This record gives sequence, structure tokens and C-alpha cells, in this order.
Amino acid sequence: MIFGKLSSIFTILIIGIVYMIIFTALKIMNKDIKSNGKRKVVRRSVGLEIIEPGNSYNLRKGGVIPIQGEITIGRSNGNTFVLDDPYVSSRHARVFIKNNEYILEDLESTNGTLINKVRISGRKCLKSGDIIKIGNTILKFIG
Repeated sequence: MIFGKLSSIFTILIIGIVYMIIFTALKIMNKDIKSNGKRKVVRRSVGLEIIEPGNSYNLRKGGVIPIQGEITIGRSNGNTFVLDDPYVSSRHARVFIKNNEYILEDLESTNGTLINKVRISGRKCLKSGDIIKIGNTILKFIG
């Protein structure tokens, strides 16, 4: 008699567990169908924040220049990011991504490029918060 009652309880418990598993699976499948099977990819925004615009009247403090792939910085209009500054070379520097790292390259400019108050030559990897000075313009790398 006791075994009969225990058997019924275990049967009901197992059926309840099976229904919970089926309900959870259906909930997950419904969520996948609603999102078209795509997972949300969180992209971090990467750019150069303008700390001090220098002589460039077209820049404003706090503005952000987004970096997507590669940008060139210089005085000539052929650059992605044009600085109106007599201390900036026509093709002064470039920022690009390589192996998931952002790199600042000085393009043999006359007055140089500084990262955290240190003059660089060639390429240097950027870290979030690095302060870049090109001519009279001061930028902060966000990434």
C-alpha cells in the first residue's frame, strides 16, 4: 500500500519534471525565433575625443571622431581627419586596427606626434585613455 502511494508520487514528479524541461526548451526556441537566430553583438565604440581643439575652428571640445578601420590625420583635405594647424604636417599620422589592436603611426611628420607627452616615431599601440597631441590639438583615445 505504501509502495503504491510512493509509486504514484514519483510518477507525478517525473511527469512534472518532463513538462518543465519541455516548457523551458519551447521558451528558448521561441526566443531564438524572435531574434531570427542572431545573437546580439555588443560593439564597443572606438574613437578620438577632442580634449583641446587647438587652432582648428571646425572642432569642438568633447566631440568624438569615430575610428572605423583606418583614419588619416593631417592638414591637407585628403585626410579623414583634417586639422587646421600650422604645426601639423599635410599627412601627419594615421590610426588603424591590426590584430584587434589600435595603432597610431606617425607619418614622419615635421613636429612629431606625442602619446602621453612622449614623442613617438613609427608605430605605437594605443590603450584606452591615451592622450595624443598633434600640433596644438589634444585628443584622447577611447576604446
